[in-house]
Amino acid sequence: MIRSIDKNPSRSINYYLKVLLIIIVIILLINMLISMLTLSITRKQSIDTITNTVNLYIENVRSNLNAVDHFMIWTVVHEPLIEEMEENMGMDKFPQNLTNFRTRVNDFQYSIGKEYQFFLGLKEGSFFSNASPIKLPYQDYLQVKNYFFSQNDSLHTYEIFSTWKAIKINETFYFYHLVSYENRIFVCLVSAEDLLKPLNSFNLGSNGSIVIKQEGKTILTTNQQMGEEETASYHFFTSKLLFQEKNILLPFSLQINVDHFGAFKHVVITQVILILATIVISIILFFILLYIKNRLIFPIQKFSKNLSEINNNKNMINFESNSIIELEQANTQFKNLIQEIKKLKINIYEQELEKKRIEMDFLRLQIKPHFYINCLSSIHSMAEMQMFTEIKKMSIATSRYFRYLFQTNHHFVSLKKELDHIRDYLAIQQLLHGPTFQYKTSIRLNIEEMQIPPLILQTFIENSIKHGFSDINYEETLIISLSITPAKDEQKLNITIKDNGPGYPPDILDKLQNQLPISAANGKQIGINNAIQRLQMLYGNSFSISFSNGMNDGAIVELVIPTQLMEE
Repeated sequence: MIRSIDKNPSRSINYYLKVLLIIIVIILLINMLISMLTLSITRKQSIDTITNTVNLYIENVRSNLNAVDHFMIWTVVHEPLIEEMEENMGMDKFPQNLTNFRTRVNDFQYSIGKEYQFFLGLKEGSFFSNASPIKLPYQDYLQVKNYFFSQNDSLHTYEIFSTWKAIKINETFYFYHLVSYENRIFVCLVSAEDLLKPLNSFNLGSNGSIVIKQEGKTILTTNQQMGEEETASYHFFTSKLLFQEKNILLPFSLQINVDHFGAFKHVVITQVILILATIVISIILFFILLYIKNRLIFPIQKFSKNLSEINNNKNMINFESNSIIELEQANTQFKNLIQEIKKLKINIYEQELEKKRIEMDFLRLQIKPHFYINCLSSIHSMAEMQMFTEIKKMSIATSRYFRYLFQTNHHFVSLKKELDHIRDYLAIQQLLHGPTFQYKTSIRLNIEEMQIPPLILQTFIENSIKHGFSDINYEETLIISLSITPAKDEQKLNITIKDNGPGYPPDILDKLQNQLPISAANGKQIGINNAIQRLQMLYGNSFSISFSNGMNDGAIVELVIPTQLMEE
């Protein structure tokens, strides 16, 4: 039976073309979406910038108009220079009085701008003259003079002319503010174009405009080519910002029409170029894919079929029709390479297992030789003092201790066996140190069949005894307590070892709490490091251990390990 070696048949060129077309369409859609999002963000940022700038502009104009209003009222009522002008009307001092008054007005202009022009009129004598540098043509000036003196009969109270009004002089719109008091007329005149100058820097597009209106009537528009109907049509690429008179507290309203397409056409053009570039790149990629498929993918597929035959221990297929010489050469060598790799993997795996086993055995059996010497020395001393009862206890405890130590070759033992071993170890220590050493154990029932790594508890107890007797006064009694209880979820064991010794030194405690390695003076790892490494090998991240000092000195070790029942 001939088995087909074509597990993954080649796709037709139409299939790859469809896939590529789908990718192109997706890229185009994403590009268009990004473009629309870019335009939308740009549009919003533009509107926010214009709105914030216009609000600053409105605040500035409102401040200027209020300053002009206050200045004009005070001047027309209290200015002593005007009184001197009235007294010296027709006299030689009058020109000097007028010059002084103009100087007074010019000083005020520095704070609000030269676009605000002031005129002073005196009804008696029909006097009317500019009070600031004049920016009007002479013919316009005469029209201004005639206009205000033609209203002479109605100028009775300040309230009549307390607001800013619009006036058209020779196709130019002005806003004026007039204050009349007794014989005096004081006028401020500013052109609508001058008021709009701070906003001329806006890029509103070719169809954008700024319109000033008063009482619904258009005073001025910055785009004369757009009619009223054109400015009323709005869509995504245009915006209309309206600032009403009553809301902005100005004598006119502002309407700002923004042509986003015209203002940001460079952004739109950039997005179009990106889309076209994406299309061109996609077409180029299509032809590159077609070339790679014919020149590279087909030979590689044949090479892959040959490899599958090698794995099945069948005859190799020759690459006589291939255009890639390297694949023909690799084909003759790949079979031996695969066999070598398999052997190497097996060897490495076995070496890792052996390394782990040796390391576990080494960590479990790494016991300092001085303990053996102490036990033998103690038995010898007891024999010299004829302490036969103590010798008997010491011999039994020591023999059981060493028997457990050298016969334990498993990763886990029952908690009962480990506790018996701990009691033997503590009994030896009590015989060695006499009344200066005591220990307490608190073990909950029904947990003695749980499994625990051997010699783990001894490591921490041995550490407490070693450092306790090295730093504690000989007259004091070292007390070690061992507590083992189930955790709240009953899936783990809580093991707590405490002593009343001096506790951990600050530098050692800091390393223990931060899980940093601790080395002895000779450079070798101490028992705590070994114990933690064994716990990590056996439990991974399923255990936790913490080190601390008690309120009244003393070291505290809290260990939480998963519960495991003894295997039958």
